[in-house]
Amino acid sequence: MNKKTVFSLYKKEMLDIFRDKKTMIIMVLVPLFLYPCMMLGMMLIMSNISKESLEKTYQIGIVECEETALVESLLLDEEDEFEYFFETKVYESANACETALNAKEIDVFIDITTAEDGRTSYEVGYFSSVPDSISASKYAEEILRAYKNELRNELIAERFDDYEKVLNPVVIGNRNVATIEESTGSIFGYIIPFMLITSILMGAIYPAIDVTAGERERGTLETMMTLPVKNSEMMFSKFMAVSTVAVMSALLNLLSMFLVGLYMYDSMQLVDTAFGDMNLWQFTPSVIGLLVCMPIFAMFASAVCLSVCIFAKSFKEANNYSTPVLLVFMFASMAGMLPNITLTTKTALIPIVNVALFIKAVFELQFDWTNIVLVLLSNIVYSIAAVMLMSKLFSSEDVLFGEGFRGVKFLEKRSNMKAGQMPGIGDTILMFGLLLLLMIYLSSSLVFRLGIWGTGLVQLIILAVPVFYAWYMKADFKKLFSLKVPAFKHILGGICMWLGVWLLEQVVIVSLAQWFPSLAETSDALNSVITDAGFISAFIVVGICPAIAEEFAFRGFLFGTLKDKWRPWLAIVVSALLFGAYHMNLLQFVGGTMMGIAIAYVAYRSGSIWIGAIMHFINNGLSVILQYNPEWVTKIPVLGKEVYGAGDYAILLAVGAVCTVLGVLLMRNKHIKDENADA
Repeated sequence: MNKKTVFSLYKKEMLDIFRDKKTMIIMVLVPLFLYPCMMLGMMLIMSNISKESLEKTYQIGIVECEETALVESLLLDEEDEFEYFFETKVYESANACETALNAKEIDVFIDITTAEDGRTSYEVGYFSSVPDSISASKYAEEILRAYKNELRNELIAERFDDYEKVLNPVVIGNRNVATIEESTGSIFGYIIPFMLITSILMGAIYPAIDVTAGERERGTLETMMTLPVKNSEMMFSKFMAVSTVAVMSALLNLLSMFLVGLYMYDSMQLVDTAFGDMNLWQFTPSVIGLLVCMPIFAMFASAVCLSVCIFAKSFKEANNYSTPVLLVFMFASMAGMLPNITLTTKTALIPIVNVALFIKAVFELQFDWTNIVLVLLSNIVYSIAAVMLMSKLFSSEDVLFGEGFRGVKFLEKRSNMKAGQMPGIGDTILMFGLLLLLMIYLSSSLVFRLGIWGTGLVQLIILAVPVFYAWYMKADFKKLFSLKVPAFKHILGGICMWLGVWLLEQVVIVSLAQWFPSLAETSDALNSVITDAGFISAFIVVGICPAIAEEFAFRGFLFGTLKDKWRPWLAIVVSALLFGAYHMNLLQFVGGTMMGIAIAYVAYRSGSIWIGAIMHFINNGLSVILQYNPEWVTKIPVLGKEVYGAGDYAILLAVGAVCTVLGVLLMRNKHIKDENADA
């Protein structure tokens, strides 16, 4: 890739973006003017509403009785500690009060009755659908409660000399141990994630539309394709331009929020309060973390936007495609507003959500370096994966000059579909999108209601969705799912490769568990779920079901489609990364990715999904057996030790490498070799 060419293209893209007035308005005017105006406007509106509710004169009806004069004096006492304004009207009965309330002549009424034990009862009647009635009832009840407390204290004082001790036999208080900075940071942690993630996405969407669908609509994309530049150089320049604008938009948004904060700080005269002692320098690590995370996340958001917008043929169509992306990002960014969702080793791997929780945590001055590193590394991985996908899409003429998402085969009438066809990349995205939606809406409910067998039903969904999708579009099942009967040599090679990769996997996982102990705690929690289910249930659901369902989904539909469209090595790596991310746990992500590469390689070399199913079954079945018989592990040389030494690592690495190489040699396939040579 020629750096000079890329830089020249980058300048061209930036000039095109900044010539577009719509982009400038969205990127500059919205963060600098609209957001501050919205925040200040909301402050003024809420302040005026609160002030008006206190200054408004409320009409209160009172049922006529002996206590009427007393209640009127309580409500109309000008020297009272409460600053509410009332006008009273006396009615003959409660029914008359209700009639007046329905006619909006009064806001609330007070019905006064005497109970059998001689106590007086005050009942406040109001309209729950009328704001003034709700406010008036709240204020009237507050005055009546104060009157009740005053009477109670007088009665206690008459009977007891030490009435204060009788009234308060114990003293209860509270003490906030959080510093001013931590309390203020928690407020920032609620606001900044949503604003920042939204501004980055808004800053990326419109430039992404302009450099893809916009150029296609103007007819300049075809012209650029004729220039003596590589597709990768053109793609990278567009990516860097969109990422730059996204980061600039986020910085402008932060600047506007900072200016609004200064205005609020000065207007509310916080200098004269306890907040005047706040040490803003304590937020320096938080700001640094924010500045480090922003460019990484901006690259991810930019790559996602470009990958979606490249399918559009017009500006309008690109806007339609971008709407679901915007909704997903906005919904995920709200994780920072939820009180019970925190940054853990699990949430640190969820895209978008991890950034929102990361920002929330650092502004609350909570620096868990394990989770922080996980957030940064996972976002780097997601950004690289998104860039790889974007690069592949920009290199495909079917995408650049085809029908985009309109070419998704599943969207055609089944009667018009050609038998024996293969899914496209769009079909794969759509299929896994449908699968993800079903998992979101059904997975938790099934597991909560049925326990371990609910997990089994989830596996059934994972199997049913790709099989139904392939059946509906009349796909070539044998080719897509690699249903070839495997040779014995390949089965033996697959088992050898599983053993080798499994040993190498243990080295990596044990090392990560020692460096990051919290990861091991998460793994122990998952193992306890298996142990509580019972051996037979766990063996069926954990050992057998995933070996079939997940293989059909990942090494079948996903890998079968990718290897038909991409280079084999890229299809192997991408399918393995997605398989690892599917487990939503760092240790399982690492192990799943390593084993996913091995299984996908075996499926490619042998042309059979069944060997991968055997490897998957051995891997999961063994974990269940060892979970129920932990004493067996101690009998295995090297692996039975609680702490590994350098020699133990060397043995595991050596044996693992030998078994892996032996598996590769057994998996040699002359037919595949000839196909690669022809390619």
